[in-house]
Amino acid sequence: MADHADNGGDVFVYTGGRAPPNVTRVRIDKSVDVIEEYAFCNCANLVHVETHDGIRRVGRRAFNWCTSLRGINLKSVVEISTYAFGGCGNLKYVEFGENLETIGIDAFELCLSLERLKLPSIVNIERNAFLNCSAVMDIELSERLETIESNAFAGCECLQRIAIPLKRDLFEYNHIRWNYTQFGNCEHLVTVDIVGGDVCCIVAYGKLEN
Repeated sequence: MADHADNGGDVFVYTGGRAPPNVTRVRIDKSVDVIEEYAFCNCANLVHVETHDGIRRVGRRAFNWCTSLRGINLKSVVEISTYAFGGCGNLKYVEFGENLETIGIDAFELCLSLERLKLPSIVNIERNAFLNCSAVMDIELSERLETIESNAFAGCECLQRIAIPLKRDLFEYNHIRWNYTQFGNCEHLVTVDIVGGDVCCIVAYGKLEN
């Protein structure tokens, strides 16, 4: 493992592999384009991560249960993998950029402090991606969006507004519940702004259907 502490150990410079569990401040080295799976998993004291514009992918469970992390810049990232930030209960701010295409299964599940999501280039949002992100109030999605899988935003009980492209076959049908469950239990959703597409929507009882 090539990870090391920087000048006295205040900042941990990540160059690959898995970080020690007691890190508090991290700088991702310029040589890194993929934050590997489990890289910072269960680093409960991690409060700050300095990224750079060369990062393309965040691996599976890379920041899983980093319960002290409050924000991160992901402007250059193309793919956020399964459960990458799951359980980061204090994560309040994530900056997504113009390159992001895929957010994986359970990627931000139980990120209880996220309030706003702006996803200007997203193409695919996989199932449970933002499940039970109960503080989210506002979501803006990309015109490039092709698929929102089941339960992607289910349990976002404070959600009031979404901006979404309405396209045929945008919503994956949940064959277990015989319903569209992307926005299930979003009881306060009252505003839908259309940003493109060719079909209309129905908003009722906290569910968005096509």
